[in-house]
Amino acid sequence: MTSEHIPRSGETAPRHVVFVTWKAGNAPAFEAARRLGHHVTLIRSLSMERSQNIDFESSPYTKYVDRVHVLHDATDLDALRRCVRAVHEERPVDGFVATVDALVVPVAVIAEEIGVPFTDARAAAAAKQKDRCRDILAAAGLDSTRHAVVTGFEEAAAFAAGTGYPVVVKPARGSGSEGAHVVNGPGELREVFAATPRNAAYRAGILIEEYLRGRFVSAEIGLAQGRFLRLAVSERSTWDRHEALETGTTIPAGITAEEHDRVMEYAEAVVGALGLRLGVFHVEMMIGADGQPRLIELNPRIMGSCLPNLFRLAGGGDIFELLVRVHLNERIERGPTEFTHYATVRWFGAAHAVPRPDRVPGLGWATAEYGDSLHALTVRFPDGDMIPPCRGNLGNFGEVQVVHADRTVSIRIAEDIVRRTADLLGMEVTR
Repeated sequence: MTSEHIPRSGETAPRHVVFVTWKAGNAPAFEAARRLGHHVTLIRSLSMERSQNIDFESSPYTKYVDRVHVLHDATDLDALRRCVRAVHEERPVDGFVATVDALVVPVAVIAEEIGVPFTDARAAAAAKQKDRCRDILAAAGLDSTRHAVVTGFEEAAAFAAGTGYPVVVKPARGSGSEGAHVVNGPGELREVFAATPRNAAYRAGILIEEYLRGRFVSAEIGLAQGRFLRLAVSERSTWDRHEALETGTTIPAGITAEEHDRVMEYAEAVVGALGLRLGVFHVEMMIGADGQPRLIELNPRIMGSCLPNLFRLAGGGDIFELLVRVHLNERIERGPTEFTHYATVRWFGAAHAVPRPDRVPGLGWATAEYGDSLHALTVRFPDGDMIPPCRGNLGNFGEVQVVHADRTVSIRIAEDIVRRTADLLGMEVTR
């Protein structure tokens, strides 16, 4: 498939942007690149699309993309390298965009090989290896969170005896809260370690950390030509019965201007200490009782799920356009984002294993009652006779997006809709 863009007066010549992703939800980023006048190539990863029930073909992406290459597994470095080199030989690549954790490092490696600016490969790998990231930040004086990589229950119990409970157990490398647990005592710790051999998320090691108390937020920042872009601070919610499971986000966060600046300064220091060099980054942290942020994790890619859309709904503008411009290493003149609304998402899944309902109940009541404040409400059950308990982001089957000028009202509407939907379903959900 091909499409031709004719530059308007004053435009620069089109550049070549290569997206490597399995997310059909990135179609707005493809559209932004085309709108900016660029040639767009997409490299897909069929195995991950299938494993996550992603139907790329029904998405509107095709009209924004000039060339498509479908790999069986884009995380296969050699297969991705062959594809990228062929693409680069046919039309030199000016910038890469990778929006999925598992693809950032292989794309970074290949970008360095062919001399295209991108996120530093070693820094991206260190960011995803959580213990290594903490070690680097500790050496820079930015992180004091006690942590250890352990091989089994006895080592973990010894660590917890030194720090006290609760502790956090999670994969040393991973994302989406998969395999993460907040553990409140020795009995729970033993149960978690009894299950780790069956959990593929722990292949890169088991990390145990001290538990951080405070307000859970994330900073979204860009970095191009050595200049930081302060995009957003969002507040996060978790399920009180499994704290490692995120249940939603509100953009912007309900924090003071002073707290906002402190969070952004900390995020910039973290990204700088790792040496990530170029990109849009998602930095999760806890604001402690002393007002100081402490790192939860650093993701060397743009915020995921529907959060870019929340950014737009809240009045922040088109973050996908910024993403493209950052990865083309453009000089971007932009001050801190000035939001006009509060956009909230709440995700939900089954609290316990339950039989899969025969159908999704009617949801029109929500639009009728909440009107323009309700942006989206979706319920999509997984295949199979049973719905498994939700213990990670991939286990959610429902999502509600709300936008309102008042932060408290935005959050209340979203939570009310989740509660009432659960009542209609006749099941307990994570919320």
